[in-house]
Amino acid sequence: MKWTFIVFITLLTFYNCQDKSTPTIYPSKIGVDSAYADLVKKDKPVQEDVMKEEVVKTATPQKKVAKKSPVKINSKTDKIVPFSANNTTENLVVSYAKAKAEPTKLAGQTNTFTFNADSAKKVWIKISAQDSTANIRINHIKGPVDSIKGGPFSKETIFDLPARGVYQFSISEKPTNAKPYAGKYKVELKLLWK
Repeated sequence: MKWTFIVFITLLTFYNCQDKSTPTIYPSKIGVDSAYADLVKKDKPVQEDVMKEEVVKTATPQKKVAKKSPVKINSKTDKIVPFSANNTTENLVVSYAKAKAEPTKLAGQTNTFTFNADSAKKVWIKISAQDSTANIRINHIKGPVDSIKGGPFSKETIFDLPARGVYQFSISEKPTNAKPYAGKYKVELKLLWK
């Protein structure tokens, strides 16, 4: 009796494993097509209009346009100030996505700060001095790749961080303002993920 029961259970198990009664569900092509029908229509280029424009372009004679000689315009736009001879470099230690520093700046000096933006998408930087009208600004921001650059900025900015790595930014005066700033100021930095 015992062996009959074991054989029966074994046969039943093998029979159930071979049974294809479990239904398999496949996505419906009709449902997928109808859900994305509006997107498919937007992506298709209109070829008729393109062909007409090409015919019109080739049919009209082209006129030669005389190039104007470049004219030098002297303006007082902000430019990135190169590093000074007495440039200082300080590493900002980011803790809980924030960093602070209170450096002292000499007149005409450029201060450079570095920070590691491991996974952040943006950075918020603010500088402030005792005198709110102080001639001081964020000069430029440079990323870990040579192509990532930005600036000049004002005293507060939000900058996109497209790559992971070590970024640096410099603080200097506006070259259009004749009075250079000397004294203490405060640097605040926050890493952002939105």
